[in-house]
Amino acid sequence: MASSPRGAPSGGGNLLKRKRLPSGVRLGPPLPIRLLNSLGPLVRALGLWPRVETEKLKRIVEAKWKRNNWPAPLLNALPPRAKAFNDDLKPSLFGALVIRSQFERSATNALGYEDYIARHPEILKEEINRPLFVLGLPRTGTTLLQRLLSLHSGARFLPFWEAYQPFPRNMAAYKGGIDGRLAKAKRSLAILKWVGPELDKIHPIEAEDPEECYHLFRTHFLVPPGFDFGYLPSYWRWWNPAAHADVYPMHKRQLQVLQRLDRRQHWVLKCPNHLSGLRYLLDTYPDARIVYTHRDPEKIIASLCSLTAVTWSMTSDDVDLHQVAEFALDMAQRSQVAARAALQTIPRDQITHVTYDELVADPVGKALAIYDRFGYPADPALRANMTAWLQGHPSDKHGRHRYQLSDFGLTVEDVRKRLQTEEPRMALAANV
Repeated sequence: MASSPRGAPSGGGNLLKRKRLPSGVRLGPPLPIRLLNSLGPLVRALGLWPRVETEKLKRIVEAKWKRNNWPAPLLNALPPRAKAFNDDLKPSLFGALVIRSQFERSATNALGYEDYIARHPEILKEEINRPLFVLGLPRTGTTLLQRLLSLHSGARFLPFWEAYQPFPRNMAAYKGGIDGRLAKAKRSLAILKWVGPELDKIHPIEAEDPEECYHLFRTHFLVPPGFDFGYLPSYWRWWNPAAHADVYPMHKRQLQVLQRLDRRQHWVLKCPNHLSGLRYLLDTYPDARIVYTHRDPEKIIASLCSLTAVTWSMTSDDVDLHQVAEFALDMAQRSQVAARAALQTIPRDQITHVTYDELVADPVGKALAIYDRFGYPADPALRANMTAWLQGHPSDKHGRHRYQLSDFGLTVEDVRKRLQTEEPRMALAANV
């Protein structure tokens, strides 16, 4: 890997000074949180550092739901994931508090699903027919494409508010988000945007927008190798085929509950992490339709490194840009290898390939062509709805995301040594 770029931030230094990449991207939270983080050494010295304590976590959530029927895959995954967040990361004080809170939210959602299934076991007979998955390496246009495809009148997607809290504690109060969950998610998003103002330039989120399956993975602490919100090498080493085989049955279990609560014609889902588990996805959803997105690898890695640095810096004062670069390259390489193997087994009528340049050139036409190729029922209003959405969501609505490989000590040659550059052209031939 190339040497560290001059002027780029690294670990250490003045915690109260906000860091900035040479491309202009700001790293780290605002001043009030940096002031809180300055108390970290004192909190550690007093032995009060917030850690994820798995047994305590389980007791807290069991008291909320008055049950303890944890699914076995969660019990397998929780200890190594907690250990990775406790021991691998170097979180700030704010980051440690956020991580502990997120673990509790995930466990609360997981046991909530089990509570609902225990009271309505027939849910597990729900059929998930022809779900439409958008997948590809991060920063390849998957978010844009999913949001356009989700405008179909028959599309069922996972909005942020539902991912944040799938159902109220009292199911008798269920009103599709207006039971208070939508407002709560909006407050959470407002805090997120304050803590990480650069995020809206990179991956804008609104409470009612379609969100990623990442939230469904995180519910059971089963996040496949791919993009994650921290550097977790021990968790990634723990991951094996048995863990990957657990992921998608638990993913489906959640979809079955959510579909029972709000039934539509077909699911529209997306997450870069699906790329490493494509084989297992198809084992669980054999009639899934796959949209595989592609982009020049050097653009992918530059943008992914920038996103990673921003997200990691929200919860850590010590982001190593070399580590960011190696994470992005390694994740992309492993995902490509796994996807190439799985592509050999997917029937051609279940997959289509889209390049980033094609999508940006004609987003409406490309999205409509996907629905036409896979034979989903037509929606006469879809073209107009997509066009209106694009007019209201220009790519630079929240400011332009600037990124460059040199921010992370990388060159185009570094990327091309690790990643396939001809995959999009080869894959597109399979559409014929």
